[in-house]
Amino acid sequence: MKPYAWVLAGAALLMIMWLFIPNMPGGKKQTDAKELSMRYCSSCHLYPEPGLLGKDIWVKDVLPEMGLRLGIGDKNVLLNRMSYKQYNNLIKLGLYPDTPRIPIKDWLKIVAYYREHAPAEPTQQQKKDPVQHGGQLFTQLTIPCDSGQVGMTTMSHFIPQRKEVWLGVKNNEIQVYGLDLKKKRSFRTPSPIVDMMEQEKLLFLGIGNMLPNEDRNGRLFSMDEKGDHAKLILDSLHRPVQFIRTDLNNDHVEDILIAEYGFETGQVKWVNGRTGITDTLTTQAGARNIILRDVNKDGLPDLYILFAQAREQVSLFMNKGAGKFNEEVLLRFPPVFGSSYMELSDMNGDGLEDLVITNGDNADYSLSPKYFHGIRIYLNDGKGGFTEKWFYPVHGATKTIVRDFDQDGDPDMAMIAFFSDKGNGESFLYFENTGKMGFQISDMGVPEGLWMVMEADDMDGDGDTDIILGNFQFGAEQEARQSKDLRALILKNTTKDHP
Repeated sequence: MKPYAWVLAGAALLMIMWLFIPNMPGGKKQTDAKELSMRYCSSCHLYPEPGLLGKDIWVKDVLPEMGLRLGIGDKNVLLNRMSYKQYNNLIKLGLYPDTPRIPIKDWLKIVAYYREHAPAEPTQQQKKDPVQHGGQLFTQLTIPCDSGQVGMTTMSHFIPQRKEVWLGVKNNEIQVYGLDLKKKRSFRTPSPIVDMMEQEKLLFLGIGNMLPNEDRNGRLFSMDEKGDHAKLILDSLHRPVQFIRTDLNNDHVEDILIAEYGFETGQVKWVNGRTGITDTLTTQAGARNIILRDVNKDGLPDLYILFAQAREQVSLFMNKGAGKFNEEVLLRFPPVFGSSYMELSDMNGDGLEDLVITNGDNADYSLSPKYFHGIRIYLNDGKGGFTEKWFYPVHGATKTIVRDFDQDGDPDMAMIAFFSDKGNGESFLYFENTGKMGFQISDMGVPEGLWMVMEADDMDGDGDTDIILGNFQFGAEQEARQSKDLRALILKNTTKDHP
């Protein structure tokens, strides 16, 4: 996630723009300005149309930042919102050049074009199906915070075979609970845990510094169930968010695949389980989650990867064998889209897996309600293409899990929205599949919370899928949330309780 900031250089640019660049109601000047904006604003990512954001957000926040990245404005104002170390790292990357990369007159035309064509206020959401309140499918079970603490949960995880619930906490701690939700033990970790896996040993992924940065202090390591006998597996990871153990090169030894989300830089890499040699699939930042599928049925796992940050997209990395991959971009999104999670599931019953994309990351330079945030279903045409078929708008949507929660033979969806509007009852929504791409939507009576993490599994081994929500209180937002003293909320599925 990129840090939200008010870039002071925007004031000077705005003043010049208003004084010297007239409004352009039409004709060649307007055409030239649009062409300039499309030329420069699509060189690194998909072109963002002016209508995506309100006028003030463009002029006061986004465009000043983009100006600095084009060498226009006083980059020293960046020190008002970041450390000198961070500033120095970004300067070394060439992110903020000393001299303009485009003519000043062209830049001012671009600013004027966005000012003229952006809506005065952010566009409102389209009309949508109403949300019902309450529901019978789940029973709520709470895991409270320790006395004097607020929820800062970075990972939630069921281990059904152990009959345990594992939670990662921002203060570098793992907490373990039994099915009675009483704490059994806790232990310290090098950094906040964001992913884990249970095999012969328990494997943990520490993100390092959670805030946006160019440091590489994430780690993958193993520990026993009591937090002892730690063994480092990989270090110097750049804000990693997911790891997978799988045999990528068909040598019958499991390899390790790592999504390093990073910040301005990042990568996806894999480590050969036999040789220990690391290979990089891509140096693109923002890898949010990876899904394995054998798309062409050749016995090798292919990779669907969702990327956030500026170059937001879904890519398919086809496994060519011997550790080699070819990337195909399936979907591209504008840089303010806020991509946050991806699932694969057959949503229309045609036997093909479709893409379910959640977008709503709102911690960036354009912090405002966005009409295009929500959940989208892209249907698979069976020829490698995906087309948007269904959209439900939700401000700040974060993650959607697709499962047959009610066990009626079709996929339902559970969604959390970390950046939801306060008081709108959309921080958790359940979508019951009613057939033909229709859904009955309910909040299931879940209290409003800052649910940042969510997982689903059969917690108690009764044959249905339960859900765990992790609460992460963030800044001033926490004061208005009912659930700030919760560590986690478990939604116990009651389907098998009522045969």
